[in-house]
Amino acid sequence: MAVRAKRRGKLVVRILCVTNMYPSPQRPGSGAFVWHQVEQLRRLGHTVDVIDILGFQSKMNYLRGALDVMRMTSAAAYDIVHAHYGYSAYPAMFRLQAPLVITLHGTDVVGIGNIFERLCTRAVSHFADAVILVSEEMRRRIPGIVIPCGVDLDVFKPYDRDKARARLGWPKDKHIVLFPFDPARREKRYDLARASVDRLVQEGVDAELMTVFTVAHSEMPWCYSAADAMLLCSDQEGSPTSIKEALACNRPVVATEVGDVGELLGDIAGTRICPPDAGTIARNLREVLDWSRSSEFRGRAAMARYDQALTVEKIVGVYADVLSNCRARTVGRRLLRSG
Repeated sequence: MAVRAKRRGKLVVRILCVTNMYPSPQRPGSGAFVWHQVEQLRRLGHTVDVIDILGFQSKMNYLRGALDVMRMTSAAAYDIVHAHYGYSAYPAMFRLQAPLVITLHGTDVVGIGNIFERLCTRAVSHFADAVILVSEEMRRRIPGIVIPCGVDLDVFKPYDRDKARARLGWPKDKHIVLFPFDPARREKRYDLARASVDRLVQEGVDAELMTVFTVAHSEMPWCYSAADAMLLCSDQEGSPTSIKEALACNRPVVATEVGDVGELLGDIAGTRICPPDAGTIARNLREVLDWSRSSEFRGRAAMARYDQALTVEKIVGVYADVLSNCRARTVGRRLLRSG
């Protein structure tokens, strides 16, 4: 195990992050919340190396990932191996010595229709030294520590709407409803988003559904700022980072009640939670669009508790507990052998 350093009284560790979702030129928005977490850890002085398993290209990449984990943990002494998503934990299990922390993000625990993935996630969680889940709903299924994904409030902040639309080339005279997800992901329910905005247009609202999912993550604050509202109508979520990002940019949200959406939006005036019905969503969108142009909307203030820095501080606390438990077990084994 690596020698841990103390910097100004704080634990400083070397981490190997293993994930199957991470931004790349082909998918710039994929796993951006993992990237933000990694970058925040680095800013705090921790050393983080990343293995990005391109499982969407080939399942064989999970085997290659396992070989990469073995190679890297044999070449360097890591304090923690941290896997993001259930499938990623299997390659991470091939680590040498370092304890394993797993963060589960939603579809790997509450995914609809993918029983195999849920079973695999439940099985591998038993081999972790700590399991982090991003919502209370998930903890009801798999025991662990709830730490929702954070949002970088220095990056996600509101910009002037007209300037944002000019930057993106979006029309200035329409109500823009942002759908920041890949329409090909069936659980995100683009069909429902499309039907809801079409209903608005039929009712005489000059609205347009804007789908964004391939732009660089650094451009997303401009996309949120250019919109009048964000729409999430997923069948399943863990703790949707997109909602936190939209609110951090001071844009209202209409969402179906999935994951921890109720906790995220429950106390914020000018947001709506509604059932997955196009007519109901359209009615709520119409009401929310008025809030987006009002100086009374205070979504950003509610995101202070999800500041990425606070999230990472909690994660480092988990690392500290895991390392302390590992040391205690090592001492116990030595005492047993000496006795």
